Amino acid sequence: MSNKFNRSIEIQELAVNLNFVCPNDSNTRLDCISEPELSESNSVCVFIKGILPEPKKNLFLLVKEPIEGFICIISSDPKKLLVDIIKYIEGSIGFFKKYKDAVLPSTVKIGQNVVIEENVEIGEGSIIEHNVVIYSGSKIGKNCIIRSNTTVGCQSYNYYPNVSGHLIAFPALGGVNIQDDVEIGSNCSIARGLISDTLINERVKLDNLVNVAHDCVIGADSTITAGVTFCGYVTVGQRTRIAPQATIRQRLTIGSDSIVGLGAVVTKNVPNNTTVAGNPAKLLKLNK
Repeated sequence: MSNKFNRSIEIQELAVNLNFVCPNDSNTRLDCISEPELSESNSVCVFIKGILPEPKKNLFLLVKEPIEGFICIISSDPKKLLVDIIKYIEGSIGFFKKYKDAVLPSTVKIGQNVVIEENVEIGEGSIIEHNVVIYSGSKIGKNCIIRSNTTVGCQSYNYYPNVSGHLIAFPALGGVNIQDDVEIGSNCSIARGLISDTLINERVKLDNLVNVAHDCVIGADSTITAGVTFCGYVTVGQRTRIAPQATIRQRLTIGSDSIVGLGAVVTKNVPNNTTVAGNPAKLLKLNK
């Protein structure tokens, strides 16, 4: 799946069927769901707090209160309304599947008990070892190795409380995009993005037992060693090394050419060319 619709739809249709008040430009047609970090034209986007999205043409914000300069759809529960919109799109026009016609090249090697769902693309020369599960919406580049018992594109951990206080899973529209020459160790979990894709760039090496949560971006030539945990929306720069058992808090940036030490708990952004360690992680030195 993806955040793009199979065809555009008038926002008035959503308003009528989901019982919300439509803004004045009710004939506007929507093409997709977007997110505050990557806002898109002709889209609907939920906004609760944080940095406002970049304004785009026909960007509709789902909010609790009006925000000046934006086209707003007011709701007492914007996240629930977005989930309702996603379910309506799924049941009516559907979401675009990026890899629905993909065929595995003959040079791809597949182990035993591997599960590959539809809407998956795997590049030439890649090796998928035993007991790997690759979920719909995943792309694996050329000459990659996915070691045994790893899952790619699993449902992300993201819940919101409903009016009764019960936790409800937020449906993930994004996938996983693994670039060329990446190696992922055994027993790793790479979660799909919520709206956009989780991205692992070229030549990244992941050791065993690494957890990559939704919407993370791992920069090219980085090394992630055993037992590392990335919470959601973490961005790692290029050529960075994360030592075993480190944990990175959500929505942080780890700079390029940096080192995160053994067992570190990172709670703040890490600049480029630095080494941090400890709990909470602190600066040890500037890398030359």
